[in-house]
Amino acid sequence: MSKKQHKGQVALILVLIMTVVSGLAVSLASRSTIDTKIQETESEATQALLFAQSGLEQLIMNPAPSTMPNDNYYAVLSEIGSENLDIELMEKGSSIELNLLGADFSSLTGFAVYWGPSVGASAGQPALFISVVDSMGKITDYAYDYQGVNGFTRASDASGSYPKTTSKIGLTSSITKVTITVLGSSARIRVVPLDVGAVFPPQVKSIKSIGTVQSDDKTVKYGLQYDESSVDTVPAPFNYVLFSGGSILQ
Repeated sequence: MSKKQHKGQVALILVLIMTVVSGLAVSLASRSTIDTKIQETESEATQALLFAQSGLEQLIMNPAPSTMPNDNYYAVLSEIGSENLDIELMEKGSSIELNLLGADFSSLTGFAVYWGPSVGASAGQPALFISVVDSMGKITDYAYDYQGVNGFTRASDASGSYPKTTSKIGLTSSITKVTITVLGSSARIRVVPLDVGAVFPPQVKSIKSIGTVQSDDKTVKYGLQYDESSVDTVPAPFNYVLFSGGSILQ
């Protein structure tokens, strides 16, 4: 082998080594940059979460005023109640409690419940057991089903997603709550005041807070929601409640 050939091979090997080393250096630099960006994003998300938590805490401790604007978060308090209360899914045997403390009974004189099988249970015929409780603990019960058997009252026909309805169930100023229990099979229900302009009192106090972190050319946001029932707890069916004029997020 001549000296020229030997030198050429050495030069080629050096070029290959330099190429591999350069590629590794570029790869490591790129990985380092990505890791740094991931760490920055995680740090900013954590900071935004802490700001959102601060907004919740401020409105929980000081509910007035109902909004809490800040450079780092925006929190708003809403008391949820409406003309119609729609519950998309109530399992067989589950109950929902409607709080009527503070209701304006000069306009709210009665309500009706519309109901039908829940989505995916079109063949079911759920029944309702409704208890109206007054301030002295007296309970008045109403029971409705599709056929009117076994002591139940036969429900009237309705339409659409709620094929059955109760008759008007009267309310007086002594009523404090209404409990609705689903029997037979799962159901979807709608509770409706039967007077023009009548509404139910708020059922849930909901606080939504969004923490914001501004970083260079991007904005990182983190949202939280806190729900507190007007009664002791928020029953499981409230996970599926939709209010006109408000909403509950699971």
